[in-house]
Amino acid sequence: LSFCLDSRWGLHAERVALGKGQTYARSVPGMTLLQAADRALTSCHLTSDLLVADVSITQGRHYWACSVEPGSYLVKVGVGVEAKLQEWFHLPQDMASPRELTYVGNVIDDFIPISLHRYDPDSGHDSGAEDAQDCPPPFCFLTMGMGKILLPKCGASNTSTGPLTAPLPPRLGLCLDFEKGRLTFYDAHSLRVLWEGTVDCSAPVCPAFCFIGGGALQLQELIANRSTEQNPPRRVTIQTRATDAGH
Repeated sequence: LSFCLDSRWGLHAERVALGKGQTYARSVPGMTLLQAADRALTSCHLTSDLLVADVSITQGRHYWACSVEPGSYLVKVGVGVEAKLQEWFHLPQDMASPRELTYVGNVIDDFIPISLHRYDPDSGHDSGAEDAQDCPPPFCFLTMGMGKILLPKCGASNTSTGPLTAPLPPRLGLCLDFEKGRLTFYDAHSLRVLWEGTVDCSAPVCPAFCFIGGGALQLQELIANRSTEQNPPRRVTIQTRATDAGH
């Protein structure tokens, strides 16, 4: 799957910069976080910035790869249902922002996973837990930071009783099987499976990335065409907040 990072998705120029060709992104704290940190010694707010591919997947199997800078604080890599990602993006700015997280203590040492499920008001985690267990989630992400990658306890590839951590590979490969609703993460050098999760594929799904704090990633260009890509991907249509307000 070949794609670029879409700068139309509420890109905060103060905190996230895209490189030439929009295949490289770097996140920095920004002045707001620096000012917040200056006023507090024990806690401050972290901003969470979402980047989404300019294509969405509607069928077939697709593979892509990226490299996450080992010194990145926290980066989430995965996929999400396009409509749900747009819901998250269009949440009102004057409410308690879902893009703000509270940092307390040393998150990296404890390696606390931060899930985008908590940002979704309709995810089913507040009510109807029985039904929610039968439905695949609208997002599937792995969290990584400071050279580590968190492998959640749920998933076919982790049979232990709790989450595991593994060294962050130089290149991370992802393969989405749309018909099976399955996303597999690989060490792209050895093609060793790292983790496998499920995602709702009843609607178009987009590759997505989330920065929490500072970090950087580079999309990797595939040398050979993958035989799993049989149809051109669907382009993402962004509904801007100004357009929504006009209606």
